Amino acid sequence: MNDVAGCVQAGSGEPVVFVHGSYATTSTWKKMMAALAPTRHCIAIQLPGHCGTPDPDDFAQPTIETELALIERVVAQLTDQPIHLVGHSYGGVVALALALKGSVPIRELTLFEPVATWVLNAVGDAAMQAHVDAFLERYRHDAAAQVPDAWSQVIAFWGGAADVDKWPAHVRVGMAELMTNNLRHWDVCTRSTHTQSDLQGLSVPTRIAHGSASNPVACAIAAHLHAQLPHSSLQVIEGASHTLVTSHPDECLAVLTAGPVMGASQTPSSPSVA
Repeated sequence: MNDVAGCVQAGSGEPVVFVHGSYATTSTWKKMMAALAPTRHCIAIQLPGHCGTPDPDDFAQPTIETELALIERVVAQLTDQPIHLVGHSYGGVVALALALKGSVPIRELTLFEPVATWVLNAVGDAAMQAHVDAFLERYRHDAAAQVPDAWSQVIAFWGGAADVDKWPAHVRVGMAELMTNNLRHWDVCTRSTHTQSDLQGLSVPTRIAHGSASNPVACAIAAHLHAQLPHSSLQVIEGASHTLVTSHPDECLAVLTAGPVMGASQTPSSPSVA
């Protein structure tokens, strides 16, 4: 296949487009792409500022249209078929926004722990929103104050405490270099103007998954999306946390390749913050 800027490709067949998260790369999807490549055309999007791509130019007024325009361009260049769109974490935010925009034909949508914090406000989940607000206030303060390894607060918030002092120096440097992009992602996540009605009007069959050991905020977002999206399923992956797509690739692949999503979603109970 011809090289196309902004993506990594593998295989042939029906198109599956993958969108990685913040503080991540297209290698997130390496194992799943290898398994799907014999029967699928796998396209892994390289988000702006990641994987060696140029930084976005909208830091003053961040907008998710920057990411959507990139995906629209790549998809238009590579396929004329409806796509299966897959996103993890911030990539799930982007994937959901593209589905709501309706600018690309999407036959299926799979969201692995989408950190679409705007959903909390849209459905009136004040308790979970307060938890996010408290975290963001501390994180933004420490990032502005150049507290060493302030980026690790995001890793700990979504995925649990990590001993970053033991991480290789080059990895820590790379993560620090991505912090400005991550702060932009938080701005995008919290400033969406989409509503509960927008979610209820989305007709794309959607699979949603989160880990059993994930942050309650991530679980709540997944539960709310399942409750609002009219054609959705919700899967909990036992033992997994926010890094489920790399820690539990086989289970995530099973979610991605499951049979058709049938019927309307049911309203699950909302998790509470421990």
